[in-house]
Amino acid sequence: MTPPASRIERSAEPTVYSQEPGYVVAVLGRCLIQVCIERMTSTTVSLIRRAFADLSERYDSFGYLCVLQPEAELTLPAEVRESVNAYVRRYSSRFTGAAIVFEAPGFQATVVRSLVTAVNLASRASHPTKVFDQLRDGTSWLCRLTPGEPAASRLLTVTNQLRKPK
Repeated sequence: MTPPASRIERSAEPTVYSQEPGYVVAVLGRCLIQVCIERMTSTTVSLIRRAFADLSERYDSFGYLCVLQPEAELTLPAEVRESVNAYVRRYSSRFTGAAIVFEAPGFQATVVRSLVTAVNLASRASHPTKVFDQLRDGTSWLCRLTPGEPAASRLLTVTNQLRKPK
């Protein structure tokens, strides 16, 4: 006897746009997941824009989860910063929220909050944004704001899998 066909939605599995050594860009359900391991580049920005365009074709609104690894370079070159401002400006009205996770204490966490504030001001962002020091807290908050899939536990599990080096 053959097992019944899976009822898992297409969005139940992540669509990985890139899993390079320095960054990961993926979509899971209504959420874009970005993991910055080393630094954000113009290639990263292009992949994020493509993922947002794909999400916007499928959904009216979606969430954005950005995980900055403690070893990631926190400063952005001017052209990358402008590109980030442009995609935030373009999609802000569609974001249910943006959760930025930086699991490191001290002064660097203050730098991350300042960077997020600067991007939001420069892009005139209208969506809720919050910086978290724990991934679990960020995924829970984002999934409360984002209807449908993924559930917070699934977003947490997949994000942790994407963070692990291959």
